[in-house]
Amino acid sequence: MTLEEAIRILRSPEGKDETKRVYLLRCAVDWAEITIRAGEVASRKDAESLVNAVAARAEDLFPGSRDTFAIVYGVRLRRVIHEVYGVGD
Repeated sequence: MTLEEAIRILRSPEGKDETKRVYLLRCAVDWAEITIRAGEVASRKDAESLVNAVAARAEDLFPGSRDTFAIVYGVRLRRVIHEVYGVGD
């Protein structure tokens, strides 16, 4: 794929839509991490519920993405939970 082809794809309506959905998911994941790290989540259970809500949002944005979310973002957010609340059961 050439640079021009990639730019054409990204500028297409479908490319713009996917870029927007990626941005929204990244914002949700970043917000969840910041919220957990800032101590704004009362318990480990609440933090896990927050991560589950972000995973549900990912599924809404990208149907069928549950496994991908677990690999890409779930690992990151699980590490944050472990850092803030310690390693769980």
